[in-house]
Amino acid sequence: MLAYKIEEKINMIPLITKGMIINSKNKNFKTIKYGDSIKQYYRFFRGKENKATIVFIHGGGWWHGSPKTSSYIGSFFNKLGYNVVMIGYRLVPLYKYPTQINDVFEALKTFISNEININDIIVMGFSAGGELACNLVYNLDKQVEYGINKDQIKGLITFAGVLDFNKCTTKRSIELIEYYIGDNKDYWNPIDLVNSKVNTKVMCIHGTKDQLIDIDNSIAFVDKVNEYGDNARLVTIKGRHHSDIMSLFINKGEKESKIVLDFIETVCKK
Repeated sequence: MLAYKIEEKINMIPLITKGMIINSKNKNFKTIKYGDSIKQYYRFFRGKENKATIVFIHGGGWWHGSPKTSSYIGSFFNKLGYNVVMIGYRLVPLYKYPTQINDVFEALKTFISNEININDIIVMGFSAGGELACNLVYNLDKQVEYGINKDQIKGLITFAGVLDFNKCTTKRSIELIEYYIGDNKDYWNPIDLVNSKVNTKVMCIHGTKDQLIDIDNSIAFVDKVNEYGDNARLVTIKGRHHSDIMSLFINKGEKESKIVLDFIETVCKK
């Protein structure tokens, strides 16, 4: 495992460097507050009216990360004409579960109420953001509470997502989940939210060398979704670790980036 960690750290250097450069140059977004906390904001990259809206939720174990540090992802999709919403949320340890879930719902509610012409929505989440993304798509109670129309969400894409707490078996992933959940005994395991009333198309992308969030998260989630219809697909990227999977969205992307773009175009045509 140590060798894998060293590999990932080395591979993260160009990702972090290039991401910082892109973030510093790109100002093609608006920052919108949806709450009183400094973390309660989203960045909106306005695209073409006829293009889908991508809602992206960053990772970071629920305790770090922000739209600011992941804006290169917004830039990637926005250059292709997509509208992109990068959601920030309050973080652990000051704020525990389900604060983060409530925040992403409030952010999406605010965005929808602020925009007149919103086309199909694609929800994306990386790592811990995958858990929050699953709630946006499958948590019917929260959708009713925040007035979100589930039928407007056409696709869910997760990258190394935390999709089944029971499949997170590494010491670090267990610690992160414990910090997040706290003493709350009444919580939703994301995989258990999957239900027959939601027919959203799903793609779970995972690196074969991910030593933080086991690939079984994505495998189990895809299998669960497909119990209710052939709506989910697993994509594995050989040799990719955990965080470096997001290099798919640096500059013009990589060959695997086309898989994501094709998925978006396909589900938005239906």
